[in-house]
Amino acid sequence: MRRADPHILPVYPAASRPQAGVAGGLRFARAPRRGFFAFLLALLALSIPAQAAPKDAPPEGMSRLQLEVFINEQPTKLIGEIFRAGDGRMMLRRDEMQALGLAAPGKGEPKELLALDSLPGLSTRYNEAEQKLHLSVPDSLRLAQEYDVRETGALPKATPAAESRDYGAIINYNAYGTAARGYTSTSKTYTTGTLSLDSRAFSPLGVLQNTAIVGTSLAKQGVLRLESSYVFAHRDSATTTTIGDAISGGLNWSRPVRYGGMQISRSFSLRPDLVTAPLPSVSGSAAVPSTVDVFVDNMRIASQDVGAGPFRLSNLPVPGESGTARVVVRDITGKETATALPFFTSSKLLRPGAFDFSLDAGYPRRNYALESFDYSKTFMGQASARYGLNDQLTLETHAEGTARLALAGLGATFNAGRLGLFSLAGAGSRYKSEWGGLVHASWQLNLRGVFLGASTQRTLGDYNDVAAVTAVPGRNKLTGNFLDSGFFILDRSAKVPRAMDRLTVGVPVEKYNASLSASLINLEYGKGDISRLATVTWSQTFARKYNTFITAFSDFGTTRQTGITAGLSFTLGDDILISTGAGGSRSDRAASFEVNKPMGDKPYDYGWRLHDIENAANGSRSSSRGAQVVARTPYARAGAGVRQEGTTVGGYGELDGAVIASPSGVFATPRVNDAFAIVDVGAPGVEVLHENRPVGRSGGSGKVVITDVQSLQRSKIAIAPETLPGDSHASITEGEIMPSFRGSATLNIKTIAARDTARVELRNGKGQHFPPGTKLVHEESGNTFTIGYGGLTFLPEIDDVNTLHIQQDTAGCTVRFKRTDRTGVKGFVGPLTCTMQ
Repeated sequence: MRRADPHILPVYPAASRPQAGVAGGLRFARAPRRGFFAFLLALLALSIPAQAAPKDAPPEGMSRLQLEVFINEQPTKLIGEIFRAGDGRMMLRRDEMQALGLAAPGKGEPKELLALDSLPGLSTRYNEAEQKLHLSVPDSLRLAQEYDVRETGALPKATPAAESRDYGAIINYNAYGTAARGYTSTSKTYTTGTLSLDSRAFSPLGVLQNTAIVGTSLAKQGVLRLESSYVFAHRDSATTTTIGDAISGGLNWSRPVRYGGMQISRSFSLRPDLVTAPLPSVSGSAAVPSTVDVFVDNMRIASQDVGAGPFRLSNLPVPGESGTARVVVRDITGKETATALPFFTSSKLLRPGAFDFSLDAGYPRRNYALESFDYSKTFMGQASARYGLNDQLTLETHAEGTARLALAGLGATFNAGRLGLFSLAGAGSRYKSEWGGLVHASWQLNLRGVFLGASTQRTLGDYNDVAAVTAVPGRNKLTGNFLDSGFFILDRSAKVPRAMDRLTVGVPVEKYNASLSASLINLEYGKGDISRLATVTWSQTFARKYNTFITAFSDFGTTRQTGITAGLSFTLGDDILISTGAGGSRSDRAASFEVNKPMGDKPYDYGWRLHDIENAANGSRSSSRGAQVVARTPYARAGAGVRQEGTTVGGYGELDGAVIASPSGVFATPRVNDAFAIVDVGAPGVEVLHENRPVGRSGGSGKVVITDVQSLQRSKIAIAPETLPGDSHASITEGEIMPSFRGSATLNIKTIAARDTARVELRNGKGQHFPPGTKLVHEESGNTFTIGYGGLTFLPEIDDVNTLHIQQDTAGCTVRFKRTDRTGVKGFVGPLTCTMQ
């Protein structure tokens, strides 16, 4: 029981009891010598009689009491410092009330005395004989008890696997070749060949990566470098440092740029265990200590024991951003009270105290994917930041600058609950003595499945940013190859659009298993470049397998086009998808038909596609037909196809995969997009599972490479024991890994051959088998085993010489055997006689 007067006992009063995780203990630990002397002084002070200890005198006409406090007949397990006036009135200091869980009305000094009988709805009962104070308190005068379900154990917690510290290298490749010619005998055959490379070397010190294209690209022939960088990811702080080519960070109302330089940024993806968005909370009141269960979509997401009085459960892991939670309060008698409470949250918000940022500095990249080394000679810098002020408000800021340009802006995102989510931002720029501004606003609301969203952005004056002032003037870097490849260029200004507006509505129609959506987009670059597009889409599912849609659109901006499209798709059997579509506008018509068998996720699998597209525009017709097939093996993915485009027929071939080099060996595998794992089983032909999904069998080296593992996330790896060779067994059958950032992790599952095992028959000195359940110790390994029926025990791993100790009550014995004593295929040993001493 805690006391309120530190001069009576060396314990904490209610008003000054330490909170969980207070820094005071940390400060004591940081200064052990000073803390030790302070501790000696405290002991000396406590050794002095209480009468000699200095203490504050109570206010005139009052007596000081140390009473055990009960609230609504429930013990608080606290001793309160109570002041009793001459007329019997009980009084408490403000800070003492707060420590007891009572809400003090109004504002005042912490030491201000408040009469308990002056608080509306509160009554007192003083038991002088037992030195107890009983308070009857309405919920309106009580502070809600806060329970964070992430910290109280209401949620299951998993121990993370240790981050791997492997090193190695990966080269992802894509070899692609085409050939095409016209129908006539005089037509020429055109061929192209491209090798795309994505390589990286990884270690605990970071990742060095590079991407390039060798062959015929859209703009040149030869070698075209895309990006080169060194990245160091620090998981504990969830930050990445990039040196080399990068894309700047930003906010919804800013524009990122490619550049060469250095970036330091927050990367919450490095810590998937962290909750970055504010999670909803539910609150209520319990008359007695109870258990609170929270259900969403009939699934229990949290369970928490609470004390009597108001409570608040925060950080609930709800699915989606809005919905209704059912809160069930169950007391010790089994009585239940259920309440439905709506909740609202958004991934655009940050939890309180969370900080997201990006710092960028370097030289803007120009003509990306057209030139290997084309950087502006002008240095630029950018900084973006977001901070979660509380559950409802996230603040953000952005600044950037380069030669003769300065830009800065502020913004905020606010959760208004049932009214939706609001975002506001404003920025100003100055470039070559010209000033400009930007305003941005957005709103979205999810209400019983209906989504409403609206946003607008306007520029004022001559608003400029780094992307605009460092853009390449003109298109002189383009070549004929680019245009001949079917691409076209929009000769559009690099400046921020003068106006951007969007209105979106989504309505589910559950009765017909359908949905209705509509959107209106307005995009204005200048007087001659305006897009205003309105679309309405109805989609519906029939008989659980037939999906249809119809979309009407109208661009009433500069192009002024209006049209309609419709489509139907359905499955044929389990793995064949058929899709059809048709559409048209004032100037063109089109129809399409496609049969597709998607490639599955088996180690060996295949897929194919047939398609036909017919077009009619301005009185002329054209067609596009083709057939493709793709196959996957544990070593690569290969594809080939033929197609006819108008009067040209051609084909293509493709090989896509990766080569991995690591201390475990060199492997040919499918493409590695993120991280990978190497599982060393130690025997060939053993099936390996990733998250309970078969991913392959070990080859002659006894290893399997899993290429679809996520960086810095736990993955469960297991083997199918039934696929082990008949003369072997595994010491473990599953484990967990956590690959490093864009790296790898290695899991060794030791497979033990039959020659390393033994089945030993043991008898006592009387020639009888030891009783089943008798324990023995294998001295060489230190492991304990049990003797079964017939005096048999199985040793999964033996040495050249093996010593067995058997203990029964107070008697024991020792027996030895050699590996060469094994007989038969199963390695029988014995019978061995062990005489008790």
